[in-house]
Amino acid sequence: MADLLTLDVIDNGQGGHRDLLFCIPDLIDDQEFDTYYFSFADEPLETIGDIKKAVSRLLQFWHNKISESKNGETIFLPIDFSDEYTGCLKVLHKDDQLVLTYGFSRREGYTVNPLNPEDYYKQITDFKAGSEKHLIVSQSVFISTLDIQIRKLEGETT
Repeated sequence: MADLLTLDVIDNGQGGHRDLLFCIPDLIDDQEFDTYYFSFADEPLETIGDIKKAVSRLLQFWHNKISESKNGETIFLPIDFSDEYTGCLKVLHKDDQLVLTYGFSRREGYTVNPLNPEDYYKQITDFKAGSEKHLIVSQSVFISTLDIQIRKLEGETT
């Protein structure tokens, strides 16, 4: 069975560009995002391990906000921090299920703290879906998947 979500940071020598690999099968195909703005939020990030730990902090934020979300609530979880926009997951909490949609906001990535996007996750009003795809997953399964990815990024074995 394929993982619900895969995420990794690679050392590709491009200075924080196209080094965050992200995929949610059946929702968003393999993507290459930037970690460039992570370095401004938590300097100095000197090694690939430092960058991975910074990305794990973003996933921990996701974990916390999904765990705290209430039935009927919609939140937005950023992952793609670009100059002109942010790519994010729209997460609708419906009973014990999450309805995931991937898309974009025109909010510029440099205006968002990638380690703690507290001023982002409930304030997006211009979300535009990237496709017609939606994925419905159990809240507990998605949280467990995030835990696995966090441990992996922090260098722990699963």
